[in-house]
Amino acid sequence: MHGMTYLCSSLAVLITVIHADAAQDVSPGLRWVSADGRSEVVLEGLFQVNGSVVDEGRSPRATLGLERMRPELAGRFADSLHFRVEPNFSADEVELEEAWIGMEVLSRHGLLMAGRMKVPFGLEEVRSRRHINFTRFSILNQFSPAEEHGLFLNGKSDSNRWEYGVSATDGLESGDSDTSVNLAARLMLHPSAQAAASKWRNLQLGLAATTGSLNSVAGDHGVQNAAGQVVTGLTGGVALQGRRTRFGFEAAWFAGPWFVQAEHMLIQQGMTVDGSAEDVDFSGSYLEVAHVLTGESKSFKGVSPDQPFDPATGSGRGAWVLAARVSELNLDDRLQSGGLAMGGTYTSAIRSVSLGLNWVMNDHMILRQALVRSVYADDVLVDGDPRDGESALLFGLQLHF
Repeated sequence: MHGMTYLCSSLAVLITVIHADAAQDVSPGLRWVSADGRSEVVLEGLFQVNGSVVDEGRSPRATLGLERMRPELAGRFADSLHFRVEPNFSADEVELEEAWIGMEVLSRHGLLMAGRMKVPFGLEEVRSRRHINFTRFSILNQFSPAEEHGLFLNGKSDSNRWEYGVSATDGLESGDSDTSVNLAARLMLHPSAQAAASKWRNLQLGLAATTGSLNSVAGDHGVQNAAGQVVTGLTGGVALQGRRTRFGFEAAWFAGPWFVQAEHMLIQQGMTVDGSAEDVDFSGSYLEVAHVLTGESKSFKGVSPDQPFDPATGSGRGAWVLAARVSELNLDDRLQSGGLAMGGTYTSAIRSVSLGLNWVMNDHMILRQALVRSVYADDVLVDGDPRDGESALLFGLQLHF
């Protein structure tokens, strides 16, 4: 009898917490909370199947496959001790996207973590993949660090006007064979965080930087276009060796059905080939704008449709989101003069336009589709033919909770 009473009580707490969180986040996950409220375990999930159709000369021309199948388990114990585990099952392997333990510090305004998680650099990269507007990040993202092993500290000020992240990582995820430490820092300002009635309340401005050394064979790496196709290939024997620095500048704003974000990035990477060393520079920017055609509000937590679509009955329209992104990436001519780029593949700039239309069916499923056009400042060889640009159709289906 006592066991049944405890079970009913626990279920009541669980239902209450899930109901309360659902009003705050479109994907709160399933949450189990202890009777005293000081401990909890949260189960979430993100599953994506993506595809593409690209121009002739690329192989394969059409793809469709599992991009991500990621169950996520997180928890909090004794109020201030945290953990998170995110294994990712792809078609070929299983890897840990994130796995860390942490504790609240600085009067609970900071979280100190040890393990594997995202390096604090790049607005696209640190955002949740659940609510992005395109199946692929911008052309700049290929230069952003992703998850690495190390120490991390994320926090914010009492007023919520300032937010920050710092990290010290080993760089092994980038193929670094040295024992050097890579440092990263990101600082964000929310200038109108305290102005509840202001249309600029959700404006944020930020800057970030990384520094460290890298000693890695370039292998099949190359500079990609906005559809993920390699445009400027690197010659055999090229190594990413020497100091690597990155600077990023970001801005984002959302209000009602409108959402805007932009980034500018500066990268310098030491490279060597046949004993000759070069410091190669890259720079680029993108601007992304989205509008919810059906009128719902959009934020970093996505869109919650006023009339969710139920696939079982066919009722509800869901929400429709129109998105556009323009971007430019500038490449250093030392890639060509220093013999780093494969013959016929160097271009001084890659410019792209992406137009997307997303159907947010309900709080758990999204269908994305986008047309992407990339234009090259100089003709590049694709399967032996010179081209000044390429097009692609990208699409994907996502389930999350």
